[in-house]
This record gives sequence, structure tokens and C-alpha cells, in this order.
Amino acid sequence: MATFDQLPAEQRAILELVVGRGQTYDELSGMLGMPTARVRELAREALGDLAPATAARVDSDWRGQIADYVLGQQTGPESTATKGHFKRSEPARAWAYSLLDSLGHLYPNGAMPEIPEADGAAPTPTPAPVAAPPPREEPAPARPQPAVRSPQKGRSGPLSPAAQSVVRRRRIIGGVLAAAVVVVLILLITGVFSGGGGKKNTASTNPTTTGARTKFLREGVLRPVNGAKGTGIAVVLQQGNQVQLVVQATKLQPTTRTTAYEVWLYNSASDAAQLGAQFTDSAGNLQGRGNVPANWQSFKYVVLSREKVGSNPKTPSALVLRAQLAAIPTSQQGTAPGTGTTP
Repeated sequence: MATFDQLPAEQRAILELVVGRGQTYDELSGMLGMPTARVRELAREALGDLAPATAARVDSDWRGQIADYVLGQQTGPESTATKGHFKRSEPARAWAYSLLDSLGHLYPNGAMPEIPEADGAAPTPTPAPVAAPPPREEPAPARPQPAVRSPQKGRSGPLSPAAQSVVRRRRIIGGVLAAAVVVVLILLITGVFSGGGGKKNTASTNPTTTGARTKFLREGVLRPVNGAKGTGIAVVLQQGNQVQLVVQATKLQPTTRTTAYEVWLYNSASDAAQLGAQFTDSAGNLQGRGNVPANWQSFKYVVLSREKVGSNPKTPSALVLRAQLAAIPTSQQGTAPGTGTTP
């Protein structure tokens, strides 16, 4: 039996989003870059792990339906059918109440789904009064029936740090790694920062193999500095024998024909490694990917600086975004299949 905090980060993120944010499996499929069936499977497995003993007593044909009901994924006839099963099945009710105990902190304002009582349940008998009764204690209140949860979209409230990390990494997978445009961040891009200061990339240049799994090593949120604007994420990952940096940023000041954003591994102005440069689109969005040098672990930050095309900077001149890299727990590092061969 696992507590909520002991579930894998990916499953915690899904439960936080479906229960606390009212997201559907289909919506999470797009957000997390995985098939709807896989989202449903992870959610149902998580509920089975939260209360395995009571789950085992539930008819296997109904277990998935009850999980979907508790997670707010049923409406109309499906919901009506599940409520009917609750009235007929004590094990189903027991598992549902166990799940509500585990997930109660996630439901907004305590608005948990209704668990109907058994059909024909007899009311609790009232004892006959006796003469000169002794002072009686107040009876323990009956377990209140949770309020019916109505769908609420767009709820506010922060996700846990673990859930935020999972969502960010999943967006990296779906939005960057699977797209051909991710290779536009090339070390020392020719024609933008020609020559790149004569530095030689010491990372492995062997291509990753098709099917190699992606291992996430470090990540950080890119935040504006020096009065700049924009935000984003930087992730160090490994595919096969290559270690690379992936950067996504939005709402930057758009680049021009004479300016571009340089990406650096960074400790200080005198201790920085130039990785490459990138132009934004007209809306100020930027994304790219490139190899890192062998000593990448000695750097604490990833920074973006706005530079003049052709200036061949040796150090960052004007920092725009900065992310402090944090190690990703080992249990969360290998979360995605590879996306093919990297040029």
C-alpha cells in the first residue's frame, strides 16, 4: 500500500491534474504528450496502489469504472451506472471511501464525488428511552456524505514541484524532442556566431540510436534577469551516448536580422561555455537542442544572452534569462522513449 506522496511522480502529477484541476484524460494526453489510454492506465494503477487490499475485493470488471468515477472522468449514463453499482456492492463503496481518504486533500473545497449508500439500507434504530436516564454523551457524528463534485475547468492553485517537473519534461518531449526543428540549435552555428571563438565541442559526436530512451539529468526554469522579459525551461538529457541541452523559451523580445540569443552554460562572466545561438519567431518563441561539453556538470546555470550577429562573444554581454540547474531524482530520470537518430 502506498501513500499519495509515495506514488511515482508521473502518477502524482496525473492525479493532481484530474482531481485538483478537473482535467480530462484527453486533455492530459495533449498536455503530457502520451496516448489517452496510457493516461487512463497510469491513473487507474495509481488508485490501485493507494488501496490495494480493498481494490482486490472489487469486481475486476468494475474497478476501472470506479476509478474513473472517483477521478471525475464520468458523466451521464456511465456515471449513473457506476452509482447503481455502488448501491449494490459493499466492496465498491469501501474502495471508493478509501480512495477519498487518500485523495481528499486534492479535491477543491472538499467537493468529493458522491458515493451512494446501499439499496434498502435500514435506518439506524433509535434506542427506547429509560426512566431517569444518566447524562448521555453526544453520539459521534455520522460520516458525512461528500458533496457532489461538479466539473470545474481552469481552476487555479499551484501544482506540487514534482508535478510541475513532470509536466515541463513531458512538454519538452512532445514539443521539442519529437519535432525536427529541435536540431536548429547547433553548437557554434555557422553564419550566426561564426567560428564560436575557436572552441571545440568535447561531447561525443556519435549519433544516438533509434529507440534509445531519454534520461533526464538536470532541469531548471528560465526566468528573466536585468529587467528583461520571457520565461522558459532548460533540460539536460541523455539519449544513447549523447548528453545534450534542450532549451524552450517564450515571450522573449523577438530577434532581428542583426541580433540573436546565445545559450551558455554559466557560473560567472569569466566562467562560461558557449553552446550556440538561436533566432526566435515573430512572437518571441525559441526552442533548440545541442550537445554539451564534457565538463558540463561543473556549471551551475544555463543563461541566454542577447548578442549582435557576427560579434563572436567570448563571454555573455547582456543576460536575458537564467536557470539554475537542479538534479532530477533517479526515479524520475528515465521517463520517455527515444525519438530516433540525432544528426
